[in-house]
Amino acid sequence: MNKIEMFKPYVNERAIELVTQVLRSGYIGEGPRVKEFEQKMGLRVGSSFPVVVNSGTSALHLSVQLAGVKPGDEVITTAQTMLATTTAILMAGATPVYADVEYTTGNLSAEDISRHVTAKTRAILAVDWAGYPCDWDAILAVARKHNLIAIEDAAHALGATYKGRPVGSVAPITCFSFQAIKHLTTGDGGMICVSSAEDYERAAQLRWFGIDRYKRKPSVLGEPEWNVTELGYKYHMNDIAAAVGLGNLGDLDWILQRRHEIVAAYRAELESVPGVQLFERQQDRQSADWLFSIHVERREAFCQMMAAKDIMASVVHLRIDRNDLCGGKRDDLPELARFTGTHVSLPLHPNLSDGDVRRVIESIRGGW
Repeated sequence: MNKIEMFKPYVNERAIELVTQVLRSGYIGEGPRVKEFEQKMGLRVGSSFPVVVNSGTSALHLSVQLAGVKPGDEVITTAQTMLATTTAILMAGATPVYADVEYTTGNLSAEDISRHVTAKTRAILAVDWAGYPCDWDAILAVARKHNLIAIEDAAHALGATYKGRPVGSVAPITCFSFQAIKHLTTGDGGMICVSSAEDYERAAQLRWFGIDRYKRKPSVLGEPEWNVTELGYKYHMNDIAAAVGLGNLGDLDWILQRRHEIVAAYRAELESVPGVQLFERQQDRQSADWLFSIHVERREAFCQMMAAKDIMASVVHLRIDRNDLCGGKRDDLPELARFTGTHVSLPLHPNLSDGDVRRVIESIRGGW
């Protein structure tokens, strides 16, 4: 009996072919494949100003800089996420301030954000947990009221929609991840989508040491002429990674559809199982279904039962504010405390067979 894994990277034959072409071309840095991938991804997520980078974390770091976050500022965010969300804030010299989450989605509570706004607050950084979009109308209303920049961490949410709009065109700044086990992988990579040509140019410069690659002047000495005015980073994507992404992009619709099919089966079959509570789903948004998270009673026993049947189950991320780096565990986030005690995610990736999905369902229906 095969072990059913939580995640499995997806790389198709077209991606392998394109990578081979790039390797044989002799040009493997940031070149034409990066530009092509950037343009196609912008079209995919409804953004006129996409900037691809070497990781989702790099995208997040650039996002807080573009939002004007400086040392001494505060950014309201969620502790129900991967460490990278807070790392980006700390890298800017700012302080993460954690608001509570919604128990039935895992997303940042728009209602609780206002409670944490101070004179030092500069931005809101919200995560679409498991690929299910936050209540962005409510979050953006809070941002407007307090003159804050709203940033969407959509690392889980490529392919999601909110009120008919693709994630990538909803918040002023949106960050994606193309890490190994995401819907679309480039091996590792990310993208930041901004709302103006000015922010696009700045982000494009910051991703490569603050240098505008396309406005450099050629020189007879071999070193192009340029003048750096702002500290930048080595965050650019290369053509090898872009080739992986371009190849896999052709299968993205199928990947999303397969994930939706698996989730539909889980929801239909697990809805009435004692000890299981499904997450909320509203008609005005479509999850990207990166994770399938549920709440379960006696979670440790549940995970032990699944492991005994060679099926992986995982919390994926526990609240990060328990880390000293993040300030230590807070005691004023009651819904997060509830969420932390009961949530778990089931295997979800396009390589799962119908038989695998049935085995997961029957194992849970058998009890623990």
